[in-house]
Amino acid sequence: MEDVWTDHQKALWRSLWESPQATQWDDAAGLTVAVLVTYSQAILTGTASAWQAQEARYTAEALGLTPAAMQKLNWRIAEADSDD
Repeated sequence: MEDVWTDHQKALWRSLWESPQATQWDDAAGLTVAVLVTYSQAILTGTASAWQAQEARYTAEALGLTPAAMQKLNWRIAEADSDD
């Protein structure tokens, strides 16, 4: 299969799966994350349609990536312990 993602998209994929929110996703979230990565690239390159931009927003919310979505899901990211 041909590799269709850019290095930026691959980095975004990894970053999303390393986010604190990813600890709450199951394996089924993979497709949703892939959709967000694809739409994000279209937005950043200026090729996204209005519906793609809207779907990217909905997808980010579904994954708990926005403050409002985290509040709605009752998710809190714990503060890292500091040795200061």
